[in-house]
Amino acid sequence: MRTLRVFIFLIFLGIEICLPSYGLLSKIKPLRIEIQSINQGNHQQFTDRVETTLDTQFHLKYGQVAYIQTEGIKIKFSEVIEDSRCPSNVTCIWEGQVIVGLDIIKNGRKFSTLKLTLLPGRDVSATQSLEKYTVILREVLPYPKNGQRIVTEDYIAKIVVAKK
Repeated sequence: MRTLRVFIFLIFLGIEICLPSYGLLSKIKPLRIEIQSINQGNHQQFTDRVETTLDTQFHLKYGQVAYIQTEGIKIKFSEVIEDSRCPSNVTCIWEGQVIVGLDIIKNGRKFSTLKLTLLPGRDVSATQSLEKYTVILREVLPYPKNGQRIVTEDYIAKIVVAKK
């Protein structure tokens, strides 16, 4: 009987030692895996896709792709180039700005990258034209707070695409 207990204890000990490698007892959280293939300008993205239409404001998370089916174009929030906006509850000499990069994908190929600059405290949205479309950046969230760093993956852009 004692041999059986020792055997069971050793099996339990062995399982307990092995379990962390499977993540069962570990405090390590798995990373979000994004599969992306860029081959000669072709984009294939396996992430959540936002379906939208022209003249409709939509929210796009960093790395996410919006699809305007009627036009056959995709817009990817690909880059936060700069975020120097003055944090809330802080007095700054300059209000700063936020610059984001949006990849425009047409017929499965990267057609263009737009860099839109938004200045806080102004009524004017960041606007750029591309062929027969106007892309408007209305807002970038979250707004900086004093002492808190924004992780790139937490950014959300409010965007409108319209025909000229």
